[in-house]
Amino acid sequence: MAGVAPARLRFVSSGWQDEVPSPPHDALSLDDRRQHLRDHPRSYLGVTRAPEDWPDEPDPAAQAIRAGRTALVQLLADGAFGPAEGPTYFIYRLEADGHRQTGLVCTVSTTDYDAGTVRIHERINRTRSAHLAAHLRGVGAQSSPIALAYRNVPAVTRILNDTVAGQEPFLTIVDDRLDQCLWRVADQHVETVSAAFDGQPLYLIDGHHRAAAASADLADHGPGPDGDHAMLAVVFPYEELRTRAFHRVVTGIDTAELAETLSGRFQSRRTDDAVVVADRPASELAIALPRPDGGPDWLLIDIPFDDPSPMALANIDPIRLANHVLRPILGLDGRGDDHRFGYRPGDADLDAIAGVMVAPNQALFLMRPVPLQTLMESSDAGLVMPPKSTYFQPKVRSGLFVRLVDPTLPTV
Repeated sequence: MAGVAPARLRFVSSGWQDEVPSPPHDALSLDDRRQHLRDHPRSYLGVTRAPEDWPDEPDPAAQAIRAGRTALVQLLADGAFGPAEGPTYFIYRLEADGHRQTGLVCTVSTTDYDAGTVRIHERINRTRSAHLAAHLRGVGAQSSPIALAYRNVPAVTRILNDTVAGQEPFLTIVDDRLDQCLWRVADQHVETVSAAFDGQPLYLIDGHHRAAAASADLADHGPGPDGDHAMLAVVFPYEELRTRAFHRVVTGIDTAELAETLSGRFQSRRTDDAVVVADRPASELAIALPRPDGGPDWLLIDIPFDDPSPMALANIDPIRLANHVLRPILGLDGRGDDHRFGYRPGDADLDAIAGVMVAPNQALFLMRPVPLQTLMESSDAGLVMPPKSTYFQPKVRSGLFVRLVDPTLPTV
């Protein structure tokens, strides 16, 4: 089974805490990322920029890596991160919108990932993971931890709770969207934590592409400075996690033709009432089609469930959409390789539905959150979902702490 190990980390320095930690990359559009960097030019987002951030470059992937390395070297040289601490365990608490989750900052070996003892639940886009592997090697640091869940490890949960209750955090960052706090695990608890995870499965909830990239980097280049190739991770008790929806967006299509085709194949109804959409039966998929004013014209199509079992993987919206609409009607495999296909994370409640906007020649497929129990059961069974079937909030951030894997990077 999977195990955890202490981490050697550098934390964002005093005076840099409002600038360096960045919002999650996959929650921002290209325009959002550009605006964030204009407002926060020292943000760690400058290190994690992706090929799509360089559309006019002849080799956008290489440019993203060069820019990321340059940004990281500058941050390190300017003292944006303090001296290395550890290796030890740290505690990381995130709180947003009245929800709190507290996890253990550690490393997890790619050996466990490759052996399947770190259990996955989503497929990956191979192009994306290949870029992240090259990015890891070229930039030389990890600061976007993968997020994992554990269950039935009460000794660790007790240490987390007792530490948080008995100590002041050594680092606190508070803003309008997210409160983040960090504590050190006392030395006398380190061996207890390591031993407690021995024989326990870990469930990868966020960071499937980063985990695949770390594994590919080890295969291509051999072990890192610790003698193994470790992935920076935060491990949370599963009962504290909160799932959100990951909607699908298809652009560049004739939406009137799509509506006609869907209405011909499935029992359907139209509405402009967000309440009707929010209260739709479980078998109905909701599709937002554009109106001239930019608001949504909702088409609800009824697709019978393929499996009567209440927790069956076949019943989740991303799989039902892929099986009955994306592949047979639109010719999309649902993996995100087609430039017409994209994702939009968010809620699926009434307020979110009422605020949906769609562009001309665009359709948004509203997904319900995947139940956490379905995720755990499918992971245990070795089953996988389409990419980006799940979205967890609050998400761990980049730039709060960094693990250097390239010894040539400046350390002062």
